[in-house]
Amino acid sequence: MNISFRSKLLIVMGLIILASVLLSSAITYVCAKRQLESMAKKEMEVKVALIAKQSQIALDTFKTDMELLAELSLVRQVAVSPENRAIVNEANRYFQKIVKKAGVYQSINLLDQKARCIASSFPNRINLPVLQQAVYRRADFHSALAGKSFVSQIFLSQGTGRPIIVISAPVRDHGKVIAVLRAVLDLDYFNNYFLHPQEYVHGGKAYFFDPQLDATLPEGWKVTNVLTAKPYIQPDIPAFSGLLTEKKGVFGYSSRDGERLVAFLRTSDPEFLFVIERSLQDVLAPIQTMRNVTIITLIIMLSVVSVSVFLVVNPFLGKLEQCMTFVREIKAGFLHKRLHTRGNHELSRLARGLNAMAESLEHSRDALEEAERMYRGIFEHAVEGIFITDPDGFFINANPALAQVLGYDSPSEIIGTHVTQYYSQDARAVLLEELQRHGTVKNFEITFRRRDGTERIGSLYARADKDSEGRIIRIQGIGEDITEQKQIEEERRRTEEAQRLFVQAQLEALRYQINPHFLFNVLNSLVVISEKDPGRVTELVYQLSSYLRSTLAARESGLVSLAEELEAVTSYLNLEKVRFEDNLVVSVHAPDTLYHAMIPELLIQPLVENAIKHGMKTSPMPLEIEVSCRESGTSIEIAVSNTGRWIEKGTENDNGNGGVGLENIRKRLSLTYGDRYRLHINQQDRRVRVTVEIPLTGRADEERS
Repeated sequence: MNISFRSKLLIVMGLIILASVLLSSAITYVCAKRQLESMAKKEMEVKVALIAKQSQIALDTFKTDMELLAELSLVRQVAVSPENRAIVNEANRYFQKIVKKAGVYQSINLLDQKARCIASSFPNRINLPVLQQAVYRRADFHSALAGKSFVSQIFLSQGTGRPIIVISAPVRDHGKVIAVLRAVLDLDYFNNYFLHPQEYVHGGKAYFFDPQLDATLPEGWKVTNVLTAKPYIQPDIPAFSGLLTEKKGVFGYSSRDGERLVAFLRTSDPEFLFVIERSLQDVLAPIQTMRNVTIITLIIMLSVVSVSVFLVVNPFLGKLEQCMTFVREIKAGFLHKRLHTRGNHELSRLARGLNAMAESLEHSRDALEEAERMYRGIFEHAVEGIFITDPDGFFINANPALAQVLGYDSPSEIIGTHVTQYYSQDARAVLLEELQRHGTVKNFEITFRRRDGTERIGSLYARADKDSEGRIIRIQGIGEDITEQKQIEEERRRTEEAQRLFVQAQLEALRYQINPHFLFNVLNSLVVISEKDPGRVTELVYQLSSYLRSTLAARESGLVSLAEELEAVTSYLNLEKVRFEDNLVVSVHAPDTLYHAMIPELLIQPLVENAIKHGMKTSPMPLEIEVSCRESGTSIEIAVSNTGRWIEKGTENDNGNGGVGLENIRKRLSLTYGDRYRLHINQQDRRVRVTVEIPLTGRADEERS
């Protein structure tokens, strides 16, 4: 049967109003229901905390009982003399009496230090290898063996196939742990003893269990249920994530018996889970009668309201139908149409609002079309190559710039082709891995092939669009040809390397200027001494040989340790002492902590040579030469001083040789340290002091490596 739109709308409006009345009438019931549930949850939280506390106290009591039992002389005697059958049998009977009286234990076992059972409430377990192997792997056994009583978490007994808790206590003799007393508590017995599923409030029940317990025994394992023929049944409570991870909480679930509320609390050290559940129907029992009365009242009210609404709403349906027709036209895309309205009642205001909405949609459509034209212009005229591919690597879209990079005339020649047509499959695999991990990849270099077969270097910026499950559904990005840029960078690198080699060659050339200069002076001294005192020639030649050995071994870096440099200077001064005898007094000192500092090779010797040369001309005899080194913050300060005065370059006493030494030092320091060095010349109290300050870096062993 076809129903007119007016009738449909009238029915819908009546139902909406009736539903509103129904909702308002039901508020009282809903609020009462929530209040009862809230009170029940709080009560259950308090109850489960109390039960957990009582159970923890009970377990602590059991642990104390085991510690006291471990101190009995009978237990120690068995641990000391396990071969004494009379004492062992007495202990077995004593353990059996405790198990029977307590009604909680599966068994009580006395184990030696290798986990071998030497006494038990079940004597057939004595010397049982399978039991020894199983116990030796347990943490509770090793904890007790280390001297600390231990209450284990719930695990499955391989002997009975039932969940258990183990309490282990050390047995000491003269302060030394000689055995472990191990009591096994059956989880079912513990629950029956303390948490017997009791109807504590309208069907509420308490449990102590492990929802993640693996009840699977090793294949072929023979289970002997020594306690009862009735198997252990795990509570039928769903293992929600909160139940497994949270410390405490309350949740509801559906069971075969209806909706139920569960409150849980997890303790620590050891970690146990205590649960209380209660039927939601029992919780809501006080308001069941009120709900029935409310439903009857609502039915009567709805009947009255429905008739009233039908009579009041009908005059407005005609105008409302016009509004609905207008909405359908807007949906169909006729945004230029408008409604004709009069008056200021609700439907007139609705009509004006619909007109305003249509006008806004029309403006938005025009703006969207304009934005699309602008985007298309940017896409078409961009300098960078822009692309979009599907997850399989086929081009969905590309702009002219990308086509030009790949050597094509039009993007249509690229669309539909696979990206591995232009670069390798290995590079694509790496790109996909990075996109899957990070979502975006920047400056990803590839070697790509153009249409003409030439290979170029490219750089990609790519972004992966993913679905809700993290799978790539589209890849968008920008590609550039950076071949020329890479060539420029390579040329710059070669230039920098050439500059480095040039500087190294300069340093080596300066070094070669120093050695011959000194050698000429020594040879001149040999000539003079050979005429005056030929017997001293041998000593001078020996000193020269020692000096040359220490200076001619050039290093690639041009750096030596301070200790090596001072050794060469000492050899040099020994040569000069042979030459000047008592007219020359020298001293060289530096702290041991600076011996490993790295300095330029042959740095100090030219300074000492100048000090002797100029000092012999300007100083009263004997000439005093002092070489000192010290640490100054992050620098090392090397000073060479002599008695006399400074001879300026170009004066009548300057023979031109001093300029080579100091000028070479300045050049070498500049090439090595740039502007990070200082060279000072100071004259005061008839003493000349030349100071060099360089960065304190490096160690001798690092230089050799």
